[in-house]
Amino acid sequence: MNTLYPIFLKIDGKPVLVVGGGKIAEQKISGLLEAKAKITVISPHVTEGIDAFAVNNDITLHRRTYQRKDVEGCVLVFGATNNPSVHKEIFDDAVAYNIPVNIVDVPDLCNFYLASVFQNGDLKVAVSTNGKSPTLGKIIRDRIATEFSRGYPALLETLGDLRPSVHSIYPNSDERKSIFEHIVNDELKRRNIAVSGPEDIAPPVSSSRPGKVYLVGAGPGDPELITVKGLRLLKQADVVAYDALAGFELLSSTKPDCEKIFVGKRSGAHYVQQNDINALLAQKAKEGKIVVRLKGGDPFVFGRGGEELEALREAGVEVEIVPGITAGTGIPSSLGIPLTHRGVSSNVVFVTGTENPGKEESVDWRNVAAIDTIVIYMGIKNLSRIVTKLIEAGCSQETPVVAIFGGTTSEEIVVAETLHKIGEKVKQIETDAPGIVIVGDVVGFLNFENGGAFIKELSI
Repeated sequence: MNTLYPIFLKIDGKPVLVVGGGKIAEQKISGLLEAKAKITVISPHVTEGIDAFAVNNDITLHRRTYQRKDVEGCVLVFGATNNPSVHKEIFDDAVAYNIPVNIVDVPDLCNFYLASVFQNGDLKVAVSTNGKSPTLGKIIRDRIATEFSRGYPALLETLGDLRPSVHSIYPNSDERKSIFEHIVNDELKRRNIAVSGPEDIAPPVSSSRPGKVYLVGAGPGDPELITVKGLRLLKQADVVAYDALAGFELLSSTKPDCEKIFVGKRSGAHYVQQNDINALLAQKAKEGKIVVRLKGGDPFVFGRGGEELEALREAGVEVEIVPGITAGTGIPSSLGIPLTHRGVSSNVVFVTGTENPGKEESVDWRNVAAIDTIVIYMGIKNLSRIVTKLIEAGCSQETPVVAIFGGTTSEEIVVAETLHKIGEKVKQIETDAPGIVIVGDVVGFLNFENGGAFIKELSI
């Protein structure tokens, strides 16, 4: 095991050399520009991005091959070419001048490694893997605040052993990146090291190998109520198809190049039909993309997740469900309303308040009225009719009821009333936020101080 001394270098205005003109060199240059280094680039051919840096005078560009004198006076040297002999020459020259040197993806030709860095203001967290697996370093960096497993050290050793094999089999850097992401994510998911050699290396995700769709529950509204797994997948997604109920703030967690597609549906406003959504998810997965279908609440609770699962399976697309906190449990909990409580409520039912045009009543309100606690999704529009049905079925007119709009968000509105008055009170609310309704004596536990909810009316 190598012993490294972690430091943060001040290279503002200091001369730094980058030899190479490809995408990897461009990435290194971008990072060095953020540190305000004085950068010289040596390469006969460069990417459009590097050329743009030169045109803007952000760097000094010499369109030629490397020469030994190029390292003189530099405080750091990076090599990112496709020529092993040039890499060895750069390394030997830098060492001769006692200059720290990093030959990208060649750990034996490095006397320093770059860390995966998380920065928030002046706070920086750096993770190093001794050059064995930058991919794992990035993932540990992203998870460090919420998760750290004893399996990481063993996984790192496996990835270090695999690295030479991966490089020999896949010379293309994009393919290698995909390979390592595939291996790392699979192994972290299982927490079980099963990769032993080149024969176990899965092919990279490409158009010839279908991607995967994750149906992810975003929670009831507050973006912090998404699960850890859901947020991790969101950060890794190539495509995110999101609906109107998924907190838009979550989209800022995606990769810069992630394709974000709005497929929202609200009552009376279906921007994208369900069949088109199904086809879109399948198409993107078959292009080799990792697709997150971000759905408000839980995908399988009045979220039509079952339809999407069925359609994707029929299309031969791999799909995984990531549960979320559904509005019917998360919102009342956030307000201090227990759906069940000893001596008050021993059962609860979740029903839809929407009507199915052309069909008979989909909810047996007589049976529903016998349940201690009733949670009604999508029932605001038809609330007066639902109230009538419940009273006709035997519910007391004085039963406590609460309607919550935009639950768990900063726009939350709460209307508490008795059953026979709630319909008229809700009509006075002007908001586009989705709402749920809770009927039952547990509403009496409504906590006015929990979460700072705005109570419009209370007469119970």
